[in-house]
Amino acid sequence: FTWLSKLRSLAFCLQYLITMSEPKSLQRLLAVQALYQISINELSSENSIDSILETAIQQPGLEELKKKPNFNYAKKILNGFLENSQQIDLLIRTSLTASRSLDKLDKLIQAILNLAIYEIKFGPKVPKKISINEYLNISHIFFTGTESKLINGILDSF
Repeated sequence: FTWLSKLRSLAFCLQYLITMSEPKSLQRLLAVQALYQISINELSSENSIDSILETAIQQPGLEELKKKPNFNYAKKILNGFLENSQQIDLLIRTSLTASRSLDKLDKLIQAILNLAIYEIKFGPKVPKKISINEYLNISHIFFTGTESKLINGILDSF
């Protein structure tokens, strides 16, 4: 997948999550998309968390959500990650084997791991099993190979 194809497939995923899942699932997916975009284009006044989330919600099929957008949980976990990013990076680096480095992981995998570990270690009190399951579901949207197993293995170590 290229980043553009990942973002295009996101529209279908978002529509599915709106109709089939809990509101926090959508918030997590939006946060992953936002963090992925931040990893490509750093935050700025033109590229703020709010503007990234507003752009994400403009995907086709999200008409119902556009009527009353709520980004509270997505913002909470994004800002929480940004405040704890150095500690989270260190946690991820120590959980990787010698043959893998954080810098060489796909940026989308990094975004998923960063937010999941934030929720598990620093975030609101959500059971670890639920956080892992939510982020594994997100990983399955974008990856069909061993990437989800890698994510599961890392998250399981926390």
